[in-house]
Amino acid sequence: MSAKELSSARSFWKRKNLRDGRRSRYVEVEEVSLDSLRADAIENGLVDEVVSILATGKEADVYLGLWKQAPLALKVYRLHRTPNKKRSRIGYAVDRMGMLAANEFTILEKAYRAGVPVPTPARRVDNMFTMRFLGAEANARRLKELDLDEPEEVAVQAFGIVEKLLDAFIVHGDLSGYNLLLYNDCVFAIDFPQAVDLSSRPSRRNLFEKAKPLLLRDLENVAHYFSQYDVEIDAHAEYDRLTTKFEKAHLD
Repeated sequence: MSAKELSSARSFWKRKNLRDGRRSRYVEVEEVSLDSLRADAIENGLVDEVVSILATGKEADVYLGLWKQAPLALKVYRLHRTPNKKRSRIGYAVDRMGMLAANEFTILEKAYRAGVPVPTPARRVDNMFTMRFLGAEANARRLKELDLDEPEEVAVQAFGIVEKLLDAFIVHGDLSGYNLLLYNDCVFAIDFPQAVDLSSRPSRRNLFEKAKPLLLRDLENVAHYFSQYDVEIDAHAEYDRLTTKFEKAHLD
């Protein structure tokens, strides 16, 4: 058995054991290696190769993958919480991580179909999914990492994303300079684990009431980012305009 096949087998049995009633128990485990993750992603047909890690988050990591030599971004929700120590008593949450991946992938598909500038979704399996890689020689940069030459034009695009998402019945919920990317002079939104889906008609009014503080926070965060360039945007006025527009169109 090759090293790749061995890693894949270990990954399979690890998942099987977790699904056989050990979801709520705490066990001592080691961090999942890149080789194990690579074998898992290849086995599930998401990529042909995992090249490197692009970004790490609280619950998920993003990798650069290849599919028929074309670059893809592979997002993997970790099957456990990552402690500060390499070995620690940590809890698995297989179903939760699969659900988070499924929810984010669904939101991404809805946003993409509605014409919102987001990475094109490709395929999902369990706690992993792939999407378009935004970049050429290197990945696209976050707004937070850039010194913008035309901040007014970028601000128009960024606030336009908030409105386009709402038109698609989506509130991002965590929008900021950290998850807005600039690629080929176009702003893209990424990272939707906290997004609220307002497409359900029966519960839309209640969902929108709960999503309003998140919408305001998105607008305030984006306005705060552009304030460093002396681009003045009234986040509360934009909030009033967008909520009134949405309520008249979809709640009256």
